[in-house]
Amino acid sequence: MNRWYTTEQYLRIISKLRKKVPGVKFSTDIIVGFCGETEEEFRNTVKLVKLVGYQKAYISEYSERPMTSATKILKDDVVHKVKKQRWQMLENLINKPSPL
Repeated sequence: MNRWYTTEQYLRIISKLRKKVPGVKFSTDIIVGFCGETEEEFRNTVKLVKLVGYQKAYISEYSERPMTSATKILKDDVVHKVKKQRWQMLENLINKPSPL
């Protein structure tokens, strides 16, 4: 999705921040079901989520938006059911309710 950094570079930055700021927490935004997203790519997202241990995430299902590059160039080929399953998996993994 047009990222200018690799997963390895991202994880190095996370590691450096953890060393410099003990107790630092991370949040993120994730789009599931982006055009062409494979099961392997989604599994890699799940692995990354577990490695980082995000405290919170805004997770959305990809949907076409008029006049965007993705809509002009790519086909929305991930079926809604799969997007929903992936969304639910990440939602349960990251945004689980805290115990009272």
